[in-house]
Amino acid sequence: MPNCLPARWTVAAVAMALATFISTAADAAPIDRRLHLVATVEATQTWKKNDPKYPGDQYSKGSTTQRYELTLDLRSDGRREVRNLLAHDLNERLEAKTIHLARQAKRSIEAKGGKLVLPETEAEQKAFDKRFQEAIYGCKGDAICNRDTNLQYAAILAARDYPEALEEDPEPGQYLYFLPFKGCTSRSRVTLKLAIDGVRYNKTSDKFVPFSERREADTVDASDGLPLCDHFTVVLDTADKVRGLLVENVHIPSPVGVTEFTESGHTSRTTEPQPMPTAALEWITATLRQAPERGTASATLPLSLPLNANSTWLGLFTGTAKVTLSWSFSALPAAPARPAP
Repeated sequence: MPNCLPARWTVAAVAMALATFISTAADAAPIDRRLHLVATVEATQTWKKNDPKYPGDQYSKGSTTQRYELTLDLRSDGRREVRNLLAHDLNERLEAKTIHLARQAKRSIEAKGGKLVLPETEAEQKAFDKRFQEAIYGCKGDAICNRDTNLQYAAILAARDYPEALEEDPEPGQYLYFLPFKGCTSRSRVTLKLAIDGVRYNKTSDKFVPFSERREADTVDASDGLPLCDHFTVVLDTADKVRGLLVENVHIPSPVGVTEFTESGHTSRTTEPQPMPTAALEWITATLRQAPERGTASATLPLSLPLNANSTWLGLFTGTAKVTLSWSFSALPAAPARPAP
């Protein structure tokens, strides 16, 4: 089995393609698990700028408190796979994802009584591409339809590029793949407050003026058009009893809130997505890349990028963010018993 994949198989494309074709195995029962994350951020930051064109002090002090709570359900088909879908080695990870995708395409089609037919000749490939374009056009811009169509056709291409992968592994594996499924439950709530006060040069008035910025959000189930669970892939290494949880890039939904910016007596108000510090998101992703199934962690991180994510402001940003994280990946709670009639 080659270790390198065709150039078109990027990490994002193959990872996205895993969110479909979940089928129930005849020899394994599906397993549902719930991923629960709670993250908090308390950060302070200062900004200074020395501009030779406008000599004078330009500075600010900022702070933010943020809380993120995510709950989402994922499903494994119960098969213990040989390859680690989230292996740290890039080539191993891409190979595992492509092989898994190809097999799921085959199982899904056969479960419906069909047979997986792969485009082989140039004419068949052209016809395949045409059907794909027509299907995308038929989605008329709907995000979920576009996603499902892309995944369906990506699965068939994976099977074509890895025909040898369609044969099941003879030896038992150790990895359970937990993926999104149709109707998967997900919930989130994000609360955020941010305040910045300082002085900067105003070109219009040609002088240094005080300014302030306030951001606030309290958003339930923030969405980019897809269910939250669609953004997650989890692998459970059943042979690792200490750090067997592997979570792919953690997706934190951006809350939509109000930004108020005041300068020279004028206040503007904008409704827009509110930012989580980049350093915090990177740390959360790194913490859950391989972790216990349940745990807590905290860190104090340097902040060299602006709290408000406004990259147009030049100067020196210094500060720290105290980030805490608690998580669990556990069986779904049992449904409450119905009272006797």
